[in-house]
Amino acid sequence: MAPVKKTIFHVDDDIEILNLVKSVFDKRLSVNYQGFETVEALLQATKNKEPDLCIIDLNLTESLGAGFAVTKVIRDKVEGKMPIIVMSKRSHAKDISLALEFGASDFLAKPVDFDLLIEKVMYLLRGAESNMFPVHRIKKPVKATLEVHLKPVKLDEAYLYVSSK
Repeated sequence: MAPVKKTIFHVDDDIEILNLVKSVFDKRLSVNYQGFETVEALLQATKNKEPDLCIIDLNLTESLGAGFAVTKVIRDKVEGKMPIIVMSKRSHAKDISLALEFGASDFLAKPVDFDLLIEKVMYLLRGAESNMFPVHRIKKPVKATLEVHLKPVKLDEAYLYVSSK
């Protein structure tokens, strides 16, 4: 019996990035990859199937910095059991620190080094199988103000609103 393919969900509002990552994964990994251009589409898909790993961009159509909220929602939903890679152009120390604080397992800056992405995905999927993937705890968090404004996204019968200052 063939091993079950792992499922990776990826949300990024840049369709070219989604297509490029899909192409690389199709050639180099044996996974079921699904790309989503909106938070709503990603959250809807997670209702039907929990992925083995998520890749999340920080700046999405819904708002700049929406990926922080999405990371937190998914991390809370799966209670730390699934690796999350944040992949973003926002690569300042405070952005990386906040992404990890909100629940990301790892961070990868754009433009993407695809060899590194493949290595991180393989490492995190192996760790998730044994429930040993890294969960980062920031020892000295960077103090920063984060203001996120999102359109409401319907999740089940509730709406997701994020407000932080």
